[in-house]
Amino acid sequence: MNIAYDIATATVTGLMTGNEFAVAAFVHPQLHKLGQSVHAQTAAPLARVLGKAMPFWYGIALLLILGAAFEHRPISSSPGEFILLAAVLWAATIVFTIATLVPINNRIAKMNPEHPYDCWLQDRCRWDQLHQIRVALLIMAFVLLLTGLFAGTATTAI
Repeated sequence: MNIAYDIATATVTGLMTGNEFAVAAFVHPQLHKLGQSVHAQTAAPLARVLGKAMPFWYGIALLLILGAAFEHRPISSSPGEFILLAAVLWAATIVFTIATLVPINNRIAKMNPEHPYDCWLQDRCRWDQLHQIRVALLIMAFVLLLTGLFAGTATTAI
C-alpha cells in the first residue's frame, strides 16, 4: 500500500506542478502574443475553468502529501522531514494563491471578453508575475516531496 500511495501522491503533485509550469512557460506567453481581443476571449474562459478545477486539485495534493508524511513517520526521520517540508511549502503556496492570484483570476474570469475592463491586461501581467513565484514554490515542494519519498523507499528497502 505504501508504494501505491507514494506513486499516487507523486503523480497528483507532479501533474499539478507540470500543469502550472506549462501555463507559465508556454500557454500564457503565447496568449500575450495574440491581439488583445482574442487574448481576452481566450483568457476569460480559461480563468473560469481553471479557477473551478484548481482548488480541488491543490487540496487533494496537499491531503496526499500530508498522508505521505504520516506514512513515512516518524516525522523526525529524513524522509518524514522532507515530506513535511513539502506539505508546509504546498500549504504556503495555497495561502499565497488565495491571497494574491485568486482575486485577479476572479476579475478576469468574470469579465466580458467583448468589452474587457480597462486594466485587464495589467491584471494579466501581474497574475503572470505572481504565478511565476507560485511555480517556483510548487517545484521546490515537489522536489522535497520526491526526495522524501525516495529516501523513504530507500530506507524501507534496506
